[in-house]
Amino acid sequence: MQLAGARILITGASSGIGEALSKMMAQRGAIVVLVSENQAELQRVASEISSAGGQAVAKQLDLTSNERKDVIARIEAEHGPIDVLVNNAGMGLGASIPATTDTDLRLVFELNFFALFDLSRQALQQMGTRHRGIIVNVTSAAARLGSPGISAYSATKGAVHTFTQALRMEADACGVQVCECLPISVRTRFFDSARGSRYSPGGVVLTPERVAHSICNAIGRTRVPSEVLPFRPIRLAFIVDACLPGLLPSLQIAAQNRRAKSHMRNHSA
Repeated sequence: MQLAGARILITGASSGIGEALSKMMAQRGAIVVLVSENQAELQRVASEISSAGGQAVAKQLDLTSNERKDVIARIEAEHGPIDVLVNNAGMGLGASIPATTDTDLRLVFELNFFALFDLSRQALQQMGTRHRGIIVNVTSAAARLGSPGISAYSATKGAVHTFTQALRMEADACGVQVCECLPISVRTRFFDSARGSRYSPGGVVLTPERVAHSICNAIGRTRVPSEVLPFRPIRLAFIVDACLPGLLPSLQIAAQNRRAKSHMRNHSA
């Protein structure tokens, strides 16, 4: 797709991946519609884009509420057809399974899955009548490889992953393309603002700009790829898990046991 002049709606645009992507798209000539619940940060991002010569529209919206009803149609009526929807908004939840409350569980599913499903449905209805458009769902490597301590979050991303596969097949029939971005941990305020206990990602941590660049390149292609992996080596883990189910969790359990034994020895010494 030609990015110059395209209207791109990005949720969760007030920080992190959403902010980086909004600025990058605007630099390439796109008209970006920024959606977030955080009014102050949303206006800051929109002002910075405008100051740099880009075009941005800020829309404060609580995606966990009825405010999202018919929002795509309302935005299009005011600003014109949306060419690309990037479902990026999300929240984390750090908690063991026994410690996960019903309130937190339902809230994280409301934003990470139900809001994304609703906006995708709305976009498909609008784009389908024009037989063109792109929907990008930002999930996580946790969608394919669940992790302890973030079980509910992993479950929401797993739900989005399988939904995106079905969406891709339905959307193709009416000329709409669908892409899924599966980053590993990203260096943002995401984990600081996550609900539940503090969760600290380990290993390689990506920058928001790296993820945004991968999404930009995917959207700019004539045919968007079905998946975008900002950290390509993760594909090897996906392949191993598909071919040898249970191996990676077993290795992780073994590593946890070793750490626990080491901790006990250090305290008993």
